[in-house]
Amino acid sequence: MPFHGYHHITATVTNARADVDFHVGLLGLRNVKRTVLLDGKRPFYHLYYGNEHGEPGTLLTSFVFGKDRPEGRRGSGQVSSISLSVPTNSLSFWADRFAARGIAYREFELLGRRRLWFAHPDGIEYQLVGVDSDVRPPWDKSDVPPAAAIRGVHSVTVCTREVDELNMFLLDGMGLDSIDTDGSVSSYAMAQGHAGQLVEIDHRPDVAQGSWGYMRNTIDHVAFDIREAQAQLGFKDRLEAMGFIDVTEPRDRNYFYSVYFRTPAGAMFEATRSHPLGFLKDEELDSLGSCLQLPQWIEERQPELLAEINTLEPLD
Repeated sequence: MPFHGYHHITATVTNARADVDFHVGLLGLRNVKRTVLLDGKRPFYHLYYGNEHGEPGTLLTSFVFGKDRPEGRRGSGQVSSISLSVPTNSLSFWADRFAARGIAYREFELLGRRRLWFAHPDGIEYQLVGVDSDVRPPWDKSDVPPAAAIRGVHSVTVCTREVDELNMFLLDGMGLDSIDTDGSVSSYAMAQGHAGQLVEIDHRPDVAQGSWGYMRNTIDHVAFDIREAQAQLGFKDRLEAMGFIDVTEPRDRNYFYSVYFRTPAGAMFEATRSHPLGFLKDEELDSLGSCLQLPQWIEERQPELLAEINTLEPLD
């Protein structure tokens, strides 16, 4: 089983300031990196949020497209929801916080866990899941008390019309274990199956196919933490040997190395190996996320890119 848990989850959004206000101002995460999408020639913000060091498993990231891309169609074949882990006894704190800020929310229980449903300003669905023991250190310099703070990613939910091939892919391809079912939702576990090591599959046979690609207001991909280069390459070979050939070569993403692969449901996953220095390769710990950072291979374009991106949407 090559995966230790989640690495990051990436959504595509419309407005950078609203995205920062949501993740930093409302959820109390740290903006740990401000860079650009490395595909294509036009500069679009790529924003990262997490705990103090931006450790794998705590990371949410956003591609900010403005209105340059069409709005995506949500549906089957997509990650439909991002779930974050919080202490169980903090759910009332979060309900009060949402109510005080006019954020719509709904309390419910699923797979034996109390949860709060709410949404990003662009409509992307989120959940807070109550967990009694999650040892991941939270970011403790926001206005959210550390005792209530988000610990990291709990799970994602993949919406799919067909489950048989996806079930085989998760079990035999990714090495996950099937652990529980509650109504239409089944859960699978990586490693020990703790918070941050769970994948939820929502079987919705009547839901129309959602859109793929860089479409605004959808979840673009989910990255899983794989810690050795040989394990990353071995996983790629394993999928291809099984006949799943929509798999990329490792790509240098400056702070990590990524192998992208599409699931039978259609959702895009990623096997991700962090750079040894992580986000500290180009910033000091105290100044993480304070200014735009670019990889060396496009550093000479920084004045041009910074001028264009600030014309589109300044963050400072």
